[in-house]
Amino acid sequence: MSFMGNIMRYIINPEVFRIYPAFRRAVLIARGMDNSREHPDVLAFLRECEEAVRRDEVLAAPYEHPLLHPWAEAFSSMHLNPKRYPPSVINLIRRVRKGAELPYVNTLVALFNCMSLRRLIPCGGDDLDVVAGDLVLTFATGEECYVPLAQPDVLEHPPAGEIIYMDSGSRDVFCRAWCWKNGDRSKLRSSTSRAAINLDMLTKNAEKELPAAAEELAAQLREWGGAEVEIHYLSPEVPSFRIA
Repeated sequence: MSFMGNIMRYIINPEVFRIYPAFRRAVLIARGMDNSREHPDVLAFLRECEEAVRRDEVLAAPYEHPLLHPWAEAFSSMHLNPKRYPPSVINLIRRVRKGAELPYVNTLVALFNCMSLRRLIPCGGDDLDVVAGDLVLTFATGEECYVPLAQPDVLEHPPAGEIIYMDSGSRDVFCRAWCWKNGDRSKLRSSTSRAAINLDMLTKNAEKELPAAAEELAAQLREWGGAEVEIHYLSPEVPSFRIA
């Protein structure tokens, strides 16, 4: 079902910023994206990013890295063991350092995986055409519905207090535990042409460093996907924006 005529809001609960004052999020809104083809240059870029992670011995202990340790602490504060429920970027690093090659799911996914590996930041994306209400990063009440990625017949309810990214209209959770695992219902498909891509940082220099990552990814989406891209930066001062 498509909700392309809607004007939706993108909102971060101010309480998230109060508890985690260093947190900043960049949101890329991509329109007119051609996500249907595999680009050899993007695949080569993904393999280069993986190899760089394998060569970087500092990443042998990802939980101690200054860009990654704050995420482990944040997960612990949500009463989640970050070793059992690793933040997405740490999970990618661990997989790659064990020798795995990440699959080329589609160009959008490949490019934000490259960004995660290059910049060591959590990235994720969702198909905007499935959104029924507003996109909200907030705290679970325990009543929201989460269908895990690639498990369409499984239904979970995140525990109260967990930070979730959700659709306020359908009450579907698009990502559990802030940046742990994406949901199935909003996954990026080869047919996706309109998407919201999230880039997160949780360090004191986030406000200065995040724009470089966002601009880099936006340029790649334009070059390899032919997308029109706008970038929004969310902070305690600017916790929301509108998506036409």
